[in-house]
Amino acid sequence: MEHIIVASDLSDRSEQALRRGVGLAEHLGARLDVYHVVDSAMPLGIAEDVRHQSQAVLENTIRDYAPNTRLDYTINVLVGDIVEEITQVLRQSNPGLLVVGIHRKRLFLDQIKETTMERLIRASRQPVLLVTGAADQDYANVLGAVDLSRACEAALRHARRIAPDAKLSLFHAHEVSFLRESRRDYDTWKAVAALPKNTPEPVFIEGSPDDAIHDLMDQDNYDLLALGIHSRSNLGRLLIGGLTARLIRNPPCDLLVAK
Repeated sequence: MEHIIVASDLSDRSEQALRRGVGLAEHLGARLDVYHVVDSAMPLGIAEDVRHQSQAVLENTIRDYAPNTRLDYTINVLVGDIVEEITQVLRQSNPGLLVVGIHRKRLFLDQIKETTMERLIRASRQPVLLVTGAADQDYANVLGAVDLSRACEAALRHARRIAPDAKLSLFHAHEVSFLRESRRDYDTWKAVAALPKNTPEPVFIEGSPDDAIHDLMDQDNYDLLALGIHSRSNLGRLLIGGLTARLIRNPPCDLLVAK
């Protein structure tokens, strides 16, 4: 992974995303590009002032996070719509990872429309790391959701890249009384999937993925959850599955979503 992009809105939510992005770029020797988008609805003069102020804030923040390294980074403050601008940047530069913070909860609007993070993740061709907690340590305990999809393969590969020394645990949720069929389908998928070396066998859990994640999170202190954006359907390239959308809105820990 040679190139990482962080999208920041300068909020406390984005601060940890920026810190995580800086840490990953240092660890992986990757180039880091940081973007902030100023709302184009602002009057031109005010937007220009905000742009300069934002540039200075991000510059000072990165210097605080990486004072003793030669981090290869750029800071870019744009004016426009955040989803449109970041999506265009991703298409032009094709980074290995997009890092973002959790969305600002809006009790009414969240019920009737996609959040900004959902829109970004749906539009991105790259894996997206959604940072929810403190980013002052490397990932130590990763949980992977196995749904037998190509997106799941990608999520596990990227999880190994950003957390190479972490403990990796997998689970596969299956319908009631279908354990034998689920094991057979998993063995078939594993035989052709491009999984990282030493990928552990999953725990097979009878029930829904939502319940499985809830129970597993209660049992262990996972700091990263990796999963595909959808299921085995080709629609996964265009849509966010219900489980993934719910996790984006209420992540139990940092979330890595891949296509």
